[in-house]
Amino acid sequence: MANTAVRRMYDFNKAVVDASFDTARTVASAVGDGVNHAFHIARDAGATVVGQARSAGERTADEATKGAKQVVGQARSTAERTTRQATVGAKEVIGQARAQRRDAGARLERTADRSAQRAIDAVDPSPSSGTPYEQWSKAELYERAQELEIDGRSTMSKKELIKALRAA
Repeated sequence: MANTAVRRMYDFNKAVVDASFDTARTVASAVGDGVNHAFHIARDAGATVVGQARSAGERTADEATKGAKQVVGQARSTAERTTRQATVGAKEVIGQARAQRRDAGARLERTADRSAQRAIDAVDPSPSSGTPYEQWSKAELYERAQELEIDGRSTMSKKELIKALRAA
């Protein structure tokens, strides 16, 4: 009889350890996936802004080269057009960078929220030691009191069950 009880305790402890490792692995995977996704979003947004800046710079340089090849009398007019093009290009890049920042920020926030929720779900799929007893239903408290074999549980109120569970 004693060997059976010891074996049951061993099996129970092994199951708890296995479940803990599985939960930790799931949480680590969810967090890793979120970080990896966030890195790709940030990298892609940065590459887009750099490409747009390069393109605007090339357009501005092309316009400047055309102006320099024109006759001296047209130099002032060309310089003014180049300045306007540079200003428009700079404003365009700034606007696009801001839009990319907002978009990347929103996507990063959604990714972080999903990762956090997956991690929470993996760790706390139902009321447990991580959830305050006040958030449990009376039926859940009663079931836990049964598991702990708390005497008098059937006549206790929700507050009394919480107090008894905390004392157990």
